[in-house]
Amino acid sequence: MSLLSVENLSFSIDGTKLLENISFSLEKGSLTLVAGKNGSGKSMLLKCLKGLERPDQGVIEINGRPLKKERERMKAFGLVFQDTSLEIVGSTVKKDIAFGLENMKLSRDKIQETTDKMISLFNLEKIQNLPPSVLSGGEKRRLSIAGVLAMEPEIILMDEPLANLDYPSVKMVLSTLIELKKKGVTIVIVSHEAEKLLYLTDNTIILSDGKIKAMGKSRDMMKALRDNEVYLPPKAEFEDLSWLE
Repeated sequence: MSLLSVENLSFSIDGTKLLENISFSLEKGSLTLVAGKNGSGKSMLLKCLKGLERPDQGVIEINGRPLKKERERMKAFGLVFQDTSLEIVGSTVKKDIAFGLENMKLSRDKIQETTDKMISLFNLEKIQNLPPSVLSGGEKRRLSIAGVLAMEPEIILMDEPLANLDYPSVKMVLSTLIELKKKGVTIVIVSHEAEKLLYLTDNTIILSDGKIKAMGKSRDMMKALRDNEVYLPPKAEFEDLSWLE
């Protein structure tokens, strides 16, 4: 059984279809890239999965369990926003990770245990007492991922995790994705930077005008990506994108 199953998901605003009959399934522990040109519906798909928008129709299931209410999806999916300022609120790195756990009304011991675990997992020990405002772009992104993962969602959604990052920060985030994949975390990544992520992912879904144009194993998707105006280095093959491995 697939961890995530999406069937005939559609969403519109004022009669304009932004997503139309989206269907796919993902296995536990997989990394999936959602690609497509601007306006293809990538970020809206994440919002509908998360429960920030209410689809017109469709079924979203986790382990065969339909998520019929927004609050069920809010719990099942963790969303890492493109703009880290939308989710980093703590006065220090450690307090920011603890913030979501405190809102869940967990015990003090559980909050401490989980916070320490995330600090170790994301190698944040040396900066745990610093204010987030002094962190690099890559450190802020790692912190935002740590804060989401601390709340133990079944699937993590990432919206443009590499946006506006310099090269060292990109490497930092990609290394984090590799470590999460090794630990069996299930992640869906929306990005227009397919050339940096394709090799790390198991599956790729290509959206265009709110519809799935192609999907499959990432290593088989290079022609489809180019055909749908997603940038990849000219003449590059799949193995040429393995620079971080």
